[in-house]
Amino acid sequence: RLPLPMPPRTKSAPAPTPRRERVMPREVTDEMKASFINYSMSVITSRALPDVRDGLKPVNRRILYAMNELGLSPGRPFKKAATVVGDVLGKYHPHGDSSVYDALVRMVQDFSLRYPLIEGQGNFGSIDGDPAAAYRYTEARMAAPGVALLEGIDQDTVGFVPNFDDRLKEPAVLPAAIPNLLANGVSGIAVGMATNMPPHNLREIGKAIIRVIEEPTVALDELRKIVKGPDFPTAGLIVGKEGIRHYMETGRGRLINRARVVLEARPGSTRAQLVVTELPYQANKARIIEQIADLVKDEKLVGISALRDESDREGLRVVIELKRDAEPKKLLARLYKLTGLEVTFGVINLCLVPEHGRLVPRELGLRALIDHYVAHRHEVLVKRTEFQKAKAEARLHIVEGLLIAVNDIDRVVQLIKTARDTEQAHARLRKEYTLSEIQADAILALRLAKLTGLEVTALKNEARELKARIKELAALLASPDKRMAALAVEVQETVDRFGDARRTEIVSLETADEVAETVADAEVVGVVTYGGRVLQQPLPSGRARKESAEGEREVPTDELPMVKGRLRQTESVFVLSHDGQAFTLFGSELPTAARSGRGTPLKDVIEWPKGGAPVLGAIVRDFNHPLFVTMVTATGQVKRTGIREFRNARLAGIKAIRLDAGDKLVGAAFTTGQDELLLATRHGQVIRFHESEVRDMGRDAGGVRGIALKDDDAVVSLAVVHGGQSVCAGTTLGHVKQVAVESIPLQGRGGQGVQLLTAAERVGAVVGVVTTGAEVGVRFLSGAGSTFEVDLDEAPVVSRATKASPQSAWPGLLTAVALVGTPAE
Repeated sequence: RLPLPMPPRTKSAPAPTPRRERVMPREVTDEMKASFINYSMSVITSRALPDVRDGLKPVNRRILYAMNELGLSPGRPFKKAATVVGDVLGKYHPHGDSSVYDALVRMVQDFSLRYPLIEGQGNFGSIDGDPAAAYRYTEARMAAPGVALLEGIDQDTVGFVPNFDDRLKEPAVLPAAIPNLLANGVSGIAVGMATNMPPHNLREIGKAIIRVIEEPTVALDELRKIVKGPDFPTAGLIVGKEGIRHYMETGRGRLINRARVVLEARPGSTRAQLVVTELPYQANKARIIEQIADLVKDEKLVGISALRDESDREGLRVVIELKRDAEPKKLLARLYKLTGLEVTFGVINLCLVPEHGRLVPRELGLRALIDHYVAHRHEVLVKRTEFQKAKAEARLHIVEGLLIAVNDIDRVVQLIKTARDTEQAHARLRKEYTLSEIQADAILALRLAKLTGLEVTALKNEARELKARIKELAALLASPDKRMAALAVEVQETVDRFGDARRTEIVSLETADEVAETVADAEVVGVVTYGGRVLQQPLPSGRARKESAEGEREVPTDELPMVKGRLRQTESVFVLSHDGQAFTLFGSELPTAARSGRGTPLKDVIEWPKGGAPVLGAIVRDFNHPLFVTMVTATGQVKRTGIREFRNARLAGIKAIRLDAGDKLVGAAFTTGQDELLLATRHGQVIRFHESEVRDMGRDAGGVRGIALKDDDAVVSLAVVHGGQSVCAGTTLGHVKQVAVESIPLQGRGGQGVQLLTAAERVGAVVGVVTTGAEVGVRFLSGAGSTFEVDLDEAPVVSRATKASPQSAWPGLLTAVALVGTPAE
């Protein structure tokens, strides 16, 4: 280009002043270093790493806050995901739409998050790696755990910061009623650093948090006994405990995460097959199947004849059929080594920690993570309490002004009526009654309907309640102990709402191969006896010989089956002990005995309490069945827990109920949710109520009151009853009484019930009740190890007022009553 001609300079126009420039010499390395640090810190704090307090990255926090502003709470209609994405982009997150939608999709996927924060409707991807549908096709709303993260955000519990254009405010952190960082984990790659935190079981984490609140000096070793390790949404196995210990102490560790694989018999064939039922966390099922197929094709895996994906809505199931000469154990070891059926999960507990008014990346162990969460929730509790107290004081101020007005309403009306305008009436009221501006405004806005006697009484009651509430809140703010106790209660409530059973099983290196060798190739007869013995027998090969019909034949207690039925070797025998521990044994783990054998004591097979007989024994084929384990304790506490909660009970046992000191389980049964329960006490009291009176509770709960006991009375048994049945009760001295169920009134739980029989010195104390039918016999169990079968024809159905009849011819006291001829399942 040619330069433009300069205008001619005139005498009157001054010469242009040359522009002064300030040049600062700077090393290129220094400039790049400063620019890179600014860029990396922006990525670290604004994109990739979670906040230690709510466990969320900025994009996740903004999505949940935007959905809350849109009113997308559980129970409300779903809304297009495009609406949510657009709202987040336009108001809070100045980045690409894919970053927002990808984060939203992950918060929906139940195989990515242990406790999903958003509910989705439509295609949100799969464990096969299929991508989610475009956001114009899918719909979303918040899930209950997501709402819990926002609880109290409208009560000044957290700080707000300007959004990217200073037009709106967004929360700097969420109140987080759920310990989301520990419960759901997180992964992210920043600049020069990365985070990869595993999810944990909410019940274990909640229990550890409560322990820290109650005992701030508790050691990490004690917390490790509570928090067993990660609990992945896809279940699977964690092999070895050293990596768990290391990351809990230092914030870093390496975990071996395996798929769960069992060995089954192929239907109608003598050949076996390996079945994958659970995958490692974040594994791609389709990719694993492709890996196995390629290895077979390249002859790196020998012994596989077929490969099928039989997964459906009921669960994951990948079948690997084996050739006749294949060695399952060696083949499985090769599969673990060469495919994604075994992965190494590298734990990096890196998150942003508030220090001196800014967020700093730190690697934290388990105790530090819990401490930061407790500090955050304590701050939220204090701010919420201050907000509620200020709100109550403001309302009390108005109510006190209204009470002044209604107590002298005639004078107030006269002042207002004779005033020239509203401003003069306002001034007169404030001067006459020494009111504040707010009180005067409230009086001027008072409707005539509020002057009735009922409304005046309501104002007085409200003032009294507000004063009591303000006093309670002030006491809470003044007492650190009360605040921490309230915080522990809130954590327990959260655990009760959202907690569930552990999914991932942690096994030692020594037992890892034993888990892989679980075999389900044959049916056996499983037996658990009233005396606490267990055994498996082969299926009968021919017609079983009929037993003698002599009712008086003495049978040792150890041999009387509590449960006896057919099961495959991967199906389970479920046993419940007096101290509230639940155990499951696979059919393959039942000790083998001859058809006439006595079996093996439970204490020699599992960690069974000394000297205890089983409270409940049953065969469980499917832990996803909608059944409940209903339990009752000696002190009358009743608890109902879904059978699914016990799917991970193994030989070491897991807690089924929290028992008070001196209490024990005395009865348990499987119920359907539609049954009636009958509790019997030692002194002959019985109560009958519907099981829906007892809500479904988690394993760590202690139950609710089922019957009110008098003096030294205690509950001795539980029976599940239905209309048209009879109830048979027995005493220590061998007296029996049989009554119709209808003669025992149906009432609410927690009452004293009615008297079924009088437990007198000549009759003895009640040892138990059972429901009877046409094909059911009743046996008494004696302390001497013998049994006595009762002839129910000699104990007809009578009214509750009739005395019990003597039946037992055995010397010594009877200790329990049992059924014979009942179904095994």
